[in-house]
Amino acid sequence: MKNNGSRLKLVFPSEEYKEQIQEFVEEFRKNGENVIPGSGGLDKLPSFEEWLKKINEDLSKETAEEKGRVQATQYIAVSIGDNKIIGVIQLRYRLNEHLYNYGGHIGDSIRPLERNKGYSTEMIGLALKEAKKVGIGNVLMTCNKENKASARTIMKNGGILENEVENEGKITQRYWISLKKRFADGRNKSNNILEKEYKNMRIDNEEFKGNISLLDIKNVKSPWYVDDENRCILGNNFKWLEIYPDGKNYCLTVIYDDKEKVSEWYYDIARTVGEEKGVPYEDDLYLDVVIVPDGRIHLLDEDELQEAFEKSEISQKDYDMAYRVANELIKRYSSKEKIEKLAEFSNKYLEILKRK
Repeated sequence: MKNNGSRLKLVFPSEEYKEQIQEFVEEFRKNGENVIPGSGGLDKLPSFEEWLKKINEDLSKETAEEKGRVQATQYIAVSIGDNKIIGVIQLRYRLNEHLYNYGGHIGDSIRPLERNKGYSTEMIGLALKEAKKVGIGNVLMTCNKENKASARTIMKNGGILENEVENEGKITQRYWISLKKRFADGRNKSNNILEKEYKNMRIDNEEFKGNISLLDIKNVKSPWYVDDENRCILGNNFKWLEIYPDGKNYCLTVIYDDKEKVSEWYYDIARTVGEEKGVPYEDDLYLDVVIVPDGRIHLLDEDELQEAFEKSEISQKDYDMAYRVANELIKRYSSKEKIEKLAEFSNKYLEILKRK
């Protein structure tokens, strides 16, 4: 599991690393540290073999839950050059009450003699890629408020502080890292969009305030169709007009086909809408509202929202907000007149962006 440009790779522990892992634990103890966060119990279990058995059990949701734990993958981070263990990091697939408040999805440690070399930031970045692969959309990480270095590494990986909670007389900071950001320039779909042009305008008038982008898609690897309608939403010479209003919990993608006819208006419900290095993005909150030119309206991905809520990746507040915003949009476009006005607005700014 290499990361291009990284000095580290993540490896699932095996007998091959037994001697190194024992030396790793001893280094912590010599440094006066008896707790190794993110080690999956390495600091508590009496032998390497028992630890290896335990982390293999935790790979299975059923087995982990039978033992009163959560499904997790334990990694060691080893240097690509010499295969030396630099740190440990555990990825938890779900959050129980304790992890939701104090532990998070990811726990990690760097061995004492390798600290302050930037390894923690790299290791967390690699773990976030693994989290995305297994479908975790929002990652919670925590640290002791006094641990400024840990807080910095979390923030370098996109962590946003939500709050602070007290735990056994200490203050724990809770940071969320979104893996659901979708950017207007099409970078999230780079595997399928082969050639594109991107433009963005900042609009501030009585009609609209926010960013409007145009993604002019020249060439794609393969077209995308809505399965039950055989309606294409991504193809060669398609245009996506992306509308990011300030202060709203949604963004709108207007999908134009190769004849510049609207295929659909696609509303992404968002936790937040913002900009990063001048490129608009939305922090996706699972629910989507799709409006077809003939007036049909679809509410999508309710199952994903429910799953994220059950896994404690989103709060009750976010869950309720997603449905509230989606229902407001559905109600707003329940009339033909409203859809016609939406079409006029979309076409107006498509022409403006094309001329830019």
